[in-house]
Amino acid sequence: MKRLLLLFVLTASIHTTVTAQRDNSDLPLPPAKNIYGEIGGPGILSINYDQRFKGQKGLGFRVGAGGIGFLTSGVFAIPVGLNYLSGSNGHYFELGAGASALTVTDGEDFFENSSSTVFGYFNFGYRYQPEKNGFTGRVFVSPLITGAGVFPFYGGISFGFKF
Repeated sequence: MKRLLLLFVLTASIHTTVTAQRDNSDLPLPPAKNIYGEIGGPGILSINYDQRFKGQKGLGFRVGAGGIGFLTSGVFAIPVGLNYLSGSNGHYFELGAGASALTVTDGEDFFENSSSTVFGYFNFGYRYQPEKNGFTGRVFVSPLITGAGVFPFYGGISFGFKF
């Protein structure tokens, strides 16, 4: 019985010592998540959610909803896309691509005289995203690829919060 108790105490103390020596800097950071408002870009005037697949930079995605207009006429957009962040210390170069579903309405109600289309876009720009939670900002060029052609000189800005 004494040997069993001694073995238990030794095992518990070794486990405690090993876990106490673990360095938190080796643990991967959780994926960066952002909510931001965007003026310009593929959502025209939109609210968006952006997240890295892992860590603070690298590959991630965005999805949003936006547009401009009034209750019975206007433009409604849903941009989705993939993006990649490269950089460090909160300063990143952003490169991305995606598609935006667009519905244009002009009538008595939302479904009257409406037409829908999808266009592609690219994003090239600068993103400030702190390593911890806080204010984020972006400025970018976003060429659009539509059925009417390519519009290379389109872009936007965004402001939001990383959590």
